[in-house]
Amino acid sequence: MNNATRALVVGLAFALSACGKSTQSDVNQAARNRATDVAKASQAAQPAVDAANRNLVTAQQDANIKVANATAAADQSVNKAAVSQAKAQAKADYNVAMARIEGNLKVAQEKCAMQPADMQTACEQDAQAIHDQAVNAAVAQLDRVMQQPG
Repeated sequence: MNNATRALVVGLAFALSACGKSTQSDVNQAARNRATDVAKASQAAQPAVDAANRNLVTAQQDANIKVANATAAADQSVNKAAVSQAKAQAKADYNVAMARIEGNLKVAQEKCAMQPADMQTACEQDAQAIHDQAVNAAVAQLDRVMQQPG
């Protein structure tokens, strides 16, 4: 290798090393600038973030209230429907009971008619008393259910 080439290689190496130092310095300065800019942007954005967080909390509270109100309304509707169903069932049960009671009275009266004449009156009175008790019990049961609020 001749002297001129050597000088050129040494000069180029020196230039590249100087360039590398300058580039590293620039990178370090850019990193510092970036950190400063990020901190400033973060600080500038904080009020908006705080406002968004407050809005989120308010929205969550409103949603919770709406859910609670909807649940209460649904519970009330379900309870009303249950009471209505119970009353309808009580009326149906009363009608069935009354049909059974009347049928039992007719059967008892037929049996009484087969009794000797001197026993028929007492038998019919007993059958009527049993009938009246059963009617009173059926009416009382229906009244208990129908008095439920709703």
